[in-house]
Amino acid sequence: MKHIKNIILDIGGIIFDDSKKNLEKLLKKDCDTLYKIAYGKGFKECLLGNKKVDEYIETLSNYKDFEDLKYILNKKNLSKSYPLITKNFDYIKTLKKQGFKLYLLTNITEESYNYINNLININSIFEGGIYSYQEHILKPDKRIYNLLVNKYNLEKSETVFFDDKERNVISAISQGIDSYVFKSTQDIENNIK
Repeated sequence: MKHIKNIILDIGGIIFDDSKKNLEKLLKKDCDTLYKIAYGKGFKECLLGNKKVDEYIETLSNYKDFEDLKYILNKKNLSKSYPLITKNFDYIKTLKKQGFKLYLLTNITEESYNYINNLININSIFEGGIYSYQEHILKPDKRIYNLLVNKYNLEKSETVFFDDKERNVISAISQGIDSYVFKSTQDIENNIK
């Protein structure tokens, strides 16, 4: 019988909506290509903390949809392009009240981190976290999982990780962390008992 004390969560797709569907609702058009360009290879440098998002936006100026790209990536518009998923966040707050220690493990830009922290005050809910832009490592790199476990002295047998991307879950499992793909809060509920 497992006894879970620690819950590690990704941010995008669980607490904040970083989906293509959200962008399509926002811009009222198909955003397949736009999404791939905005969050493509060049964006990884922002997630790694090697480039500011404003600098990255400038590199996209040759695209015909530059105004849309600029709009969705601009930090002033994050509340629209990267909104809080209120029902999930409310549920996560109940986990803290139940006595679970909550941690974040996420690929994130400095700009998004600051926006999120201003909105929800990360330290009031989470014990800590590992953020790609600070550590210069991206999930699914295996090192990032152990960085969090070691930094906060977590027992892997008492810890569970949730991410909306299967490749990140597979990588965490390979490091001995019980991990699940997140589709809804029910996935958390089913795997912490």
